Amino acid sequence: MAEDPVRRRLALRAAQFDRADGDLELLRYLLRHEAASSMTDELRLAAVLVGLRGHAEDLPLLHEVRETDFDTACGLSEMPGPDADGAALWEWAQGLDESLFGTDPSDEPPSTWTELAADQGLVELARTALIRRLDEIEMDQSVLRSPAAPKALNPSPLRALAREFEQLGDRGQALRAQRLYAALQDTAWDRVSARLTQARLERETGQPAQAGGTLAALRKILASPADDSLRHWQGVNLGRFIAEEHYALARDLAGANLPEEARAALAAADGIRGELSGAAATAVRELAEDVAERVADPRDLG
Repeated sequence: MAEDPVRRRLALRAAQFDRADGDLELLRYLLRHEAASSMTDELRLAAVLVGLRGHAEDLPLLHEVRETDFDTACGLSEMPGPDADGAALWEWAQGLDESLFGTDPSDEPPSTWTELAADQGLVELARTALIRRLDEIEMDQSVLRSPAAPKALNPSPLRALAREFEQLGDRGQALRAQRLYAALQDTAWDRVSARLTQARLERETGQPAQAGGTLAALRKILASPADDSLRHWQGVNLGRFIAEEHYALARDLAGANLPEEARAALAAADGIRGELSGAAATAVRELAEDVAERVADPRDLG
């Protein structure tokens, strides 16, 4: 069981909600093995469950795990030092347990259960739960409000849903979630970034016209951003990704024997590329040349 990442995660989640005094040796064993997965939620959970016993002799093990890699070192950065006492270890673990874990399964975010279901091959079970969650948000966006800021909507659950649907291979539902997410963005940067993902999903689900319209809306934001969040977009990865998606659409349109649309998309892509600077411009040069050839002769699809 310890060698199987999925079974290991299931065991740790079971230990979260069913805490038995005799589990410490098993928890130490699982903690050592979970470190091979780098900084996962379950690794932090295993460290917390061990730390809650308040045994200072567990600190060498915890610090050995912490130094597994950079991500783990960052994720467990608040851990007491190796010379701390058991009380300090317990206090650290108790604080994380109260803020991140606890013993009530209903307090867990739905993604905990859908990800575990998907990892066990229960894809339809996970997909059904995600669709219900998306339907709930679509029918009543007030569920996106948090007690800390009751007048504002927090669209991040929609982004998470889009990613989970895509991981399950359901790009149609991912697109539905992404469109809702894009519509709720405030800053120019976030609107562009969200529409870029929306355009990709539209293209990948066989909706090139919608993808073209989304990219056109994206270019309007670039031209008139309404805030300064995009002031450096030409020289960073966002600019590169925007150009790449325009070229990808032009390529797909050429492959679908839609030459006029392909040429229009290529012209828009070249326009974006012309605004890029430095490494961003260099990174798309080869792609631009390849797509230009394909649009010029759509029979040459490689």
